[in-house]
Amino acid sequence: MPIVTYRYKRLKDVQVPIITLAIRYGEEWYPVEAYVDSGATYSVFTTRVADRLGLDYRTGSKVYVQVGDGGFIPVYLHNLEIQVGRHRLGVPLGFSDKLGIRFNLLGRAGIFGYFKVCFDERDFLITFSPYEV
Repeated sequence: MPIVTYRYKRLKDVQVPIITLAIRYGEEWYPVEAYVDSGATYSVFTTRVADRLGLDYRTGSKVYVQVGDGGFIPVYLHNLEIQVGRHRLGVPLGFSDKLGIRFNLLGRAGIFGYFKVCFDERDFLITFSPYEV
């Protein structure tokens, strides 16, 4: 399977590892941007994304995740299919109305076990290399 490479995106005056992926809900695919966060266990998206998908996010499995200030926020997990490059895989995706940042997070669960993820800070690239099955 092919390696997928993304260029970092500019957020204000900083280059950051934000990628465009697709989420499948029903029969439709929806493009979404997310910050690739190796420090996040779960991928967490805003409720705006859930609304765009037509997903009642509160029907998911509720967990609490710790955020940067040490507090905890409620996240509702759903098993959904995503596409990174040409790779499609089922992963747990969370949605929260308490995310508190302007961007979605792509965390490790379901992603980092499928891909070897490399952050190239010098050239502002992030690569997703699928592990051999």
